[in-house]
Parts: sequence; structure tokens; C-alpha cells
Amino acid sequence: MSTPLTSIDFYKADHRNQYPKGTELVFSNWTPRSSRLDDVDKVIFFGLQYFVKEYLITRWNRDFFDRPCDEVVGAYARRMRNAGIAIETDHIRDLHELGYLPLEIHALPEGTAVPIGVPMFVMWNTQPEFLWLTNYLETTMSSIVWGPSTAATLALRYRKILERWVTKTGGDLDFVDWQGHDFSYRGMYGTEAAMLSGAGHLLSFTGTDTVPAIDFLEDFYNANSDEELVGGSVPATEHSVMCMGTEDGEIETFHRLITDLYPSGIVSIVSDTWDYWQVWTDYLPRLRDEILARDGTVTIRPDSGDPVKILVGDPDAHPGTPEFRGSFEMAWEIFGGAVNDKGFKVLDPHINLIYGDSITPQRCEAICAGLA
Repeated sequence: MSTPLTSIDFYKADHRNQYPKGTELVFSNWTPRSSRLDDVDKVIFFGLQYFVKEYLITRWNRDFFDRPCDEVVGAYARRMRNAGIAIETDHIRDLHELGYLPLEIHALPEGTAVPIGVPMFVMWNTQPEFLWLTNYLETTMSSIVWGPSTAATLALRYRKILERWVTKTGGDLDFVDWQGHDFSYRGMYGTEAAMLSGAGHLLSFTGTDTVPAIDFLEDFYNANSDEELVGGSVPATEHSVMCMGTEDGEIETFHRLITDLYPSGIVSIVSDTWDYWQVWTDYLPRLRDEILARDGTVTIRPDSGDPVKILVGDPDAHPGTPEFRGSFEMAWEIFGGAVNDKGFKVLDPHINLIYGDSITPQRCEAICAGLA
């Protein structure tokens, strides 16, 4: 298992001898240097407090300072030696004897949108003999802070798209909090990555299915879900639930969900298990009165195909077919709704849709534009 001493790139190990003789202070900065996206010129700063608490304090104390010096130095020397790197260890023993990390960090407030080229934080050594430590930590720091900052930046990018179209079409800006929902946990490299990314997402949205992201914000950022809405979700099915009811009994599964299990509130139903368009042409028309009688919303979730075409309609499909018209037009035909002050159709609040997979900023833009 990696320790703080070995959580580095190998080339970091001997930089202390490569600095010019007489060097006493290494001052480093964490700066977003460029953007590959034309519409992103600022980066949301997020993740440093977690890195400081979990890595610089908890892990360095537990896995270095609180362990016998000979043990940690021996493990470090073995790792270097077996990799073919000859390195002395007196500086490691000196740090262990000191008993803490002699570093100072100054940072902007987390959550700040930082312009490209402006440092988010700076760090330096407070004792000259430990000048090697400043950049020794860079590898781990980068691996931790980069991810949540990027996730938070992309979440804000989605939010800006949604807010622009909601404003243009006369929608409810408060609902944007729930429009960008996080289903990303299963696609991450482990739970820590899911927590970091999911927490970054929650800086711009409220909807999430990444439960550990809420735990993360309570543990490291002083959130309190007893006193504030940190993140939330709704009852929802998955394909295993729909499959258990069998294809012939799928409409009964729908019926049981919306009348027996969840007679009120929101329930989200994955609807592409057998034949997604049959749901719109057969099941939902037959369940219309029960859905409209509920005190709540039935959310239909398509889960395959091209998200833009599924929601907005496929211009290459045969005219008049459900595929050609798309899910929202089908919903309007069955359930109706109202026309708002700007002349846009608003679905009846008893029905809506969520597409929880494969949404990119480009697809988000295309869906909003297509519906408008």
C-alpha cells in the first residue's frame, strides 16, 4: 500500500539535490494555464480543503509521523532501491523527527471561478532544510485537486446552458437545480473519485445519485444535511426491476409503481427495457387518468439510443411515427399542458422525462435548442 512518502512520481525523489546550492525556499503555485474549450475561460477551484485534511494531516500523521521512523524510512528506501534509484534518507529521518509538515498554503476561497492564468493557491516551505517538500507533494495534490475542480467547472458549464434556455423560453429557473443530475458514480475509478467528482457537481446542482458525495461534503466541507439541502434524489427503478415483471407484465409494473408503491410524489421509471415506444403508444395512454390523478410526477427515463433524437425527435425517421416526433411531443399529445407567456408549451406537471446517460454539453445544447 502506498504511503505519503511513496505517493510521488519517481523523479521527485532526488530533486532536493538538483536545486542550486544555497536554495532555501521553494515557492510553488497551482494555476489553470489554459482551456481547451472556447466557452470556458474560468476554472472552479475546489478540492484543496479535502487534500489538506485527508492527505496532509490524516494520512501523513497516520502513515508517517505516527509510525516508527526505521519502519517508514526502511519501506521508502526499499521502494527506491528496488526501482533502481539510489537515494539517501537522512532528510526523511529529519522530517520524521520534526513531527509535522513545515509548509504554508495560501488559497482563494474554494468555489471561486478563477480566470485562466491566475493562481488558485500557493505553497512554500517554512524551514529551509525542507525545501524539497514543497514540490514533493505536487503529484498527489494534482491528482486530488484537478478532478473536483474540473467536475465543478463542467457542472457550471451545463448550468449556464440550462439557465440560458430556461430564461429564453420562460421556464422556472429554480428547477435548473434539478435538471443537471449526477449518475456518474459507476463510471469512476473508485469511490474517492466519485466523491470528488460528485461533490464538484453539487456546487452547481442539487440532483445526485452519488450518495458518498453528500457524505464527503459533510465530512470535509462542513455541510449539514439536517440543516440544508446538500443533494437529493427520487425513488427510481432500474432494468432489473422492470425485467422482474417480465415483458408481458410491464404495464402492470408501471401500474404498481405509480398507484401502489408511489401513489404520490415523484417516481422515475426506466422505460426502454423492452420497447420504449410501446410505452408511449400503449402503456401511458392507458395509464393517463391514473397519472393525472396522482399528487406528484411520473418521470419517464429513456436509457438507450441517441438522447437528442429520443427526446426531440429523429428527422430521419418516418414522418408521423413516435421516433420522428420524439418523447416530448408524445407526452404533449397524451397529457397536454399549458402555453406560457413566451408562447412555449409546458408539459402538465404530472409527467416529465429524464435522460441520465451519455449527455455531453453539446447534446445538452442540442436538446434544449431542439425543444425550443
